Amino acid sequence: MGEPKATAEPAEEQAFNCEDEANAIINDVKAHVAEICISSKLASDATQIYLNIRTIESATCCVQVSSRGFKIVSSQYDTIDEDSRISALLRNGQDEGVDEEEEEIFETPYALLDKISPRYVESFGNQLCQQLRALQQMRTEFNEEDEEEEEEK
Repeated sequence: MGEPKATAEPAEEQAFNCEDEANAIINDVKAHVAEICISSKLASDATQIYLNIRTIESATCCVQVSSRGFKIVSSQYDTIDEDSRISALLRNGQDEGVDEEEEEIFETPYALLDKISPRYVESFGNQLCQQLRALQQMRTEFNEEDEEEEEEK
């Protein structure tokens, strides 16, 4: 009986905590989107959670977050579109190429935002520049303090 428990522990260590992951994502990217929140209408479980995102350009989408990555499931909040393959088949009468584009799963929230929001890259770059300027300013002040201390000696 001890053997199943031993195999369960490593799985628990590697368990994907959707709510913690979603909150970390929200904190990471909230400065670069107009709005981001956990869906209050779509059910989350141990394997997935849904985020509603409105980009700086005002485009909206609902994103499924799972251990596989980030997948856009709808262009509307709190919604999962019908099977995209069936929808495309009904619209176009063909099944070619739908799977790859409609099933696009992004490894990171940054890759997803890069794809759907041109201004995300600009916003991220601007924030990075501001942080670098602040770091440079701190370094300059630190060096000035060092020089003053050396002059006093």
